Amino acid sequence: MSSPPPPKNTARGMVAGTMLLSGVVLGGLVGGVIGALVGALGPFLAVGIFFGFALGIAAVIIRFRDL
Repeated sequence: MSSPPPPKNTARGMVAGTMLLSGVVLGGLVGGVIGALVGALGPFLAVGIFFGFALGIAAVIIRFRDL
C-alpha cells in the first residue's frame, strides 16, 4: 500500500494573486515615474500597468507550473 500524497498548501491562490498584484503595482510605478519625467503621465502609466500585468501573469505561470 502506498501512502496518500501530502496535501497541497492552501495559500497558493493567495500567493499567486499577490504576485499578480505586485506586478501590476510595480509596472504602474515604473510607468508613472517615467511618465512624470517625460511629461506624459497617463499614457506611460497605462503602458506600465499593461506590462506589469503581463509580467505578473508570466511570474505566476513560472512559479505555479504544476497547477
